[in-house]
Amino acid sequence: MNRWIFIVLFFLFQSIPDQDKDAVFSKYRQAMDYYESSDPTDFTDSMALAYFKEIIYSKNTQGLKPEIVLDIYEKSGNLSLIKGELKDAVYFYREGLKIREIAALQDSLFFATNLFLGETYYLLSQADSSIYFLENAEKLLSKNSSNTERSRLFNSLGVIYFESGNYIQSINYFNKAKNLSVGDKSFDELDPYYQYALFSFLNNIGSSLLQLKQLDSALSIYREIEKSGLNKDQVNTQIASIFLKKNMPDSSLYYLDKIKSEEYRQSASFQNQLAEIYLIQNDYRKAKSILESFIKATVEKDNFSKDFRLGRSYRLLGKIAFEEGDFQNALGYFQNAIIQIDGLFNQSDVFTNPEDFSLGFATFSLIESLVDKARSFIKLYQENNDPRFLEAGITTFQTAFDMAFYVSNYYDNDEARIFLGDFVLDTFQDAVEILLGQFQKSNDSQYLHKAFQWAERSKSTSLNIGIREKGLKKVSGISQNKLNQERDLQFAISKMQQAILSERNLSKVNELQQSLTDKRLELSRLHQDFYSHPDYMNQKLNSELIDISVVQKELLDSKTIILSFFETRSQLILFALTRKNFELHVIEKTDDLVEDINAFKKNLIDYRLGQKYLAGSKGTSLFKQFFGEIEDQLEKYPHVMIIPHGLLVDLPFEVLEKESGDFLIHDHAITYQYSMQLLGKSEVNQIDKAVTFGFAPFFEHSWSDEHVQLSKLPFSKTEIDILKGDKFFGTKSSKNRLLEVLPSAEYLQLSTHAIPDPQNPDLAFIAFYPGDIENRLYTNEVVNLDLSHTSLVFLSACETNFGYTSRSEGVLSISRAFMLAGCQNIISSLWKAEDKATAYITAAFYKYLESGETYAESLRKAKLEFLSDPQMAQYQHPVFWSHLVLLGDIIEPKSLILSYSYQVLLLILLICFGSIYLWMNFSSKSK
Repeated sequence: MNRWIFIVLFFLFQSIPDQDKDAVFSKYRQAMDYYESSDPTDFTDSMALAYFKEIIYSKNTQGLKPEIVLDIYEKSGNLSLIKGELKDAVYFYREGLKIREIAALQDSLFFATNLFLGETYYLLSQADSSIYFLENAEKLLSKNSSNTERSRLFNSLGVIYFESGNYIQSINYFNKAKNLSVGDKSFDELDPYYQYALFSFLNNIGSSLLQLKQLDSALSIYREIEKSGLNKDQVNTQIASIFLKKNMPDSSLYYLDKIKSEEYRQSASFQNQLAEIYLIQNDYRKAKSILESFIKATVEKDNFSKDFRLGRSYRLLGKIAFEEGDFQNALGYFQNAIIQIDGLFNQSDVFTNPEDFSLGFATFSLIESLVDKARSFIKLYQENNDPRFLEAGITTFQTAFDMAFYVSNYYDNDEARIFLGDFVLDTFQDAVEILLGQFQKSNDSQYLHKAFQWAERSKSTSLNIGIREKGLKKVSGISQNKLNQERDLQFAISKMQQAILSERNLSKVNELQQSLTDKRLELSRLHQDFYSHPDYMNQKLNSELIDISVVQKELLDSKTIILSFFETRSQLILFALTRKNFELHVIEKTDDLVEDINAFKKNLIDYRLGQKYLAGSKGTSLFKQFFGEIEDQLEKYPHVMIIPHGLLVDLPFEVLEKESGDFLIHDHAITYQYSMQLLGKSEVNQIDKAVTFGFAPFFEHSWSDEHVQLSKLPFSKTEIDILKGDKFFGTKSSKNRLLEVLPSAEYLQLSTHAIPDPQNPDLAFIAFYPGDIENRLYTNEVVNLDLSHTSLVFLSACETNFGYTSRSEGVLSISRAFMLAGCQNIISSLWKAEDKATAYITAAFYKYLESGETYAESLRKAKLEFLSDPQMAQYQHPVFWSHLVLLGDIIEPKSLILSYSYQVLLLILLICFGSIYLWMNFSSKSK
C-alpha cells in the first residue's frame, strides 16, 4: 500500500483509544488492501466487505473520525452494489448520510454517497428516491470535484431524463458526461477503462435517438461502436431494437441470434424483444410462452418485488390477449403492467387507475399501458353493452391524458413537449372518435362536450404550457434574480448557436458545442429550481378543461362563430360554436378529399407568373365539403374564428369559394388560432395614440453571403410610411435598435426578409440591416422576449407562418415564436410574398385600423380594396393576397364597445330624469 495512505490514516485515527487503535487500524488496512486490489475478484470484494462490516458493527467505530466512518459506509455500499445486494447498498449509503447530521463535515464529502444512492434506487425502480438523491449530488458538486465524478453524475442524470421520456435533454447530459470523461477521442486513442466509458456514453445517446425515432442516426452510432468490439451482446441488442422499430422483425431476429451469452439471453431486454418479434409475426403462442416463463422466473428470483422493466413484459402479454379478442384477460395484463411501471400504484382492481402522478421511470410505457387498458374497456363495452366498461374506458383515457399533461409540465424544453404531444395524438384521435360515436348513438351531449375538450387539449400543448409559464413566473414567488439568471442563460445559448453557425474552424465548433451543452444543462438545473416553488408548480399543473358555456358567455358575441377542426384517422371533425349553439359535423376523410386539399395548397404555392386562377373548381368543392351543411348559418356571422388541425393548418380558408369567384373573405373577416386553450378576448388599442415602431431594413439595400441572399424590398417603405410612430429605414434598421424599442412597443411592423428553417425551427430568423448573422433575430431569441404588452406584430416578411409541421403542435413557425413571447395578435405570411402587393395590403390595413376597425376586419377590407383596384389587376391571383393571415384573439368591435357605453349613458340619463320627475311629482302633491 502507498506509504502516504499510512501517513493520512495515522492522523485520521488520532481519536481512537490506544488499546483499540491497532486492531481497528489493522482491519481497515486489510479491508483497503482487498478493496484496492490490482486484480479484483469476487473473493477480494467479499473479504473487503467482511472487514468493513466488522468495523461497522464494532463498538470501536465511535472512536473513528467521521471522515473515516463515511468512507467505510460508502465503500461497503459500493461492494454491496457490485454484488447485486441492492437493499444492503441502500442501508450502507443511508447510514453514511446520517453522519452529516451529527458531524460538521464539508458538504462535498457527501457527493459520492448521494450519487451512488441515487443510482442504487434507480436499479430498485424507485424513481422518486433516485431523482431526489441524484439532484442532491448535483447540488453538492464543487469546483474541486473531479471530471470523473462529474461525468458519472451527468451520465446518471441523463439516464433519469431518459426514463422520464425527456430524450432531448438526456442527450445533452450524456454528451456532457462524454465531454468530461473522454472528449472527442476515438476508441483507438483510449485505454481500456475509458473505452468502456465511451461505449457507455455512445450507447446511451444511441438509445435516446432510438426513442426519438431517429433510427438512422441511432444505427450509425451502433455501427461505430460495433467496430470497437466492445460488449457485442449489448450492441446486437440495440441494433435489433432499431430494426424492430423499423418493423423489420427478420432483421431484428438476425441480430438477437448473434447473442451467445446465456446470461444476456435471460435478460429482460432480450426476452421482451424476442417476444415482440414473434408478436409482429403473429406467432402469439411462442411470444406468450416466452413472456410467461420469463415473468415466472423473475418474480420467483426477486421475491415479487416491483421492476418497471417487467411492465413491458406484461404489456406484451396484454397486446397478445387483445389481438386474440380476449379483452378481459388483456385488462388484467395491462393493469399488471401499470403496477410494475408505476412505483406508487399497487391496485389490482382493473377499475382503478393511478391518481398520484410523479415524474418516474418508463413514462411513455406507463401512458401506453393506460391507453391499451382504455381500449380494452371500450372493446368490452362494444361486446357486452355494459355502461360500466364505457365509463371505465373514458376514465382511463382521461388518466392517460392527465399523466401526459403532468409530465409535459415537468419537461424543460419545447422539443420534448412537442415530441410527447405527437406521441399522444393518436390516442386523442381514437378517443375522440369513440366519444363522438357514442354521442351519435345516444345523443347525450356530455360525450360531445368531452370529445371537444379532448380535441382542443391535444392541440399546441407545448405552446400553451410555454405561454402559461411566462405569466406564472412573474407572480409565483420566483425571485427576480432567478428570472434574470434565466434570461441571461437563454441569451447566452442564443449567442452560442449563432456563433456555431458562423464558425468555420471545426475544433472551435466542437468547443462551442460543448459550451452550448453546458449552458443548456445549467438552464435545465435552474428550471428544476423553479419547480421547487409550490405556488408555481401548483398553478402550472392546474389543468382546466374548456367549458363551452363559459366560452359562449364570455368570449363570443352575436357576430362571431368559431369553427374548430380536428383530424382523426378516418374523419375531419368540425365543431361549430356560436353564442347560442354548439354543433358537430363529421366529414369523411377520403383519399380524394386529402388529394384535393393538398392539390389546392400546392396550386397556390407553386404559382407561375401569368398563371390564371381557375375559379369555381377545387376552392368551391372544398367549401361545400367543409361548410355545406352550415352554409346558411355561416351567412349570419361576419367574423369567423378558424382553428385548423392536421391537413388544414396551412390552408388559407379565405380563398374557399361559396360560388365561383365568391371568396369566403368577401363576407367574412377571418382569424386563426392554434387551439381553444389559447383563445382569449382583447381590445384594439387606438393606433393613433399607441407606441408604434416600423422597420424596413432592405427598402434600398440588398445583402448576400454564401448561404443567404436578401434582395431589395423597395415597396417596404410604403408599408412603414403610413405609420405615425417611429420608423427605421435601411442602416438605422438594425437588430440592436429593435431590441432597444421592443419593451415599449404596442404595435410593431417588420417589413423585411424572413428565412424559415423546417429542419431546425430554432434557426429560422428575421433579417435586419445589413443582414449578417449579428443582425438576424432567430426564433430561439424571439421566444425569450416579453411581448405581453404588444397588441399586434405585423410580420410583413416571407414565410413567417411557414416551417416544420408537428402533428400535434401545428406549424413551428416564426409567428409561433412571437406568440410564445406573449403577443396575442400576429399577422404573418404563409409563403413567399410579392413586395408590391404586400405593401398595398399592409398600407390599406393600417388605414382601416385607424378608422376604428378590428384587426380581422381591417385585413379583410384591405384585401378587398386590393382586389377591386384596377391598378392591381395583374395581382388578382390569390397567391398575392391570401398569404397574409391573422393569428389571434377574438376582438370586440369598437362600435359595439361604444354602443355599450351609450347604453350605459342612456340608462344613467333615464334614471336621472326619472328621479327628477318623481321628485317634482312628489313636491306638487305635497303642496
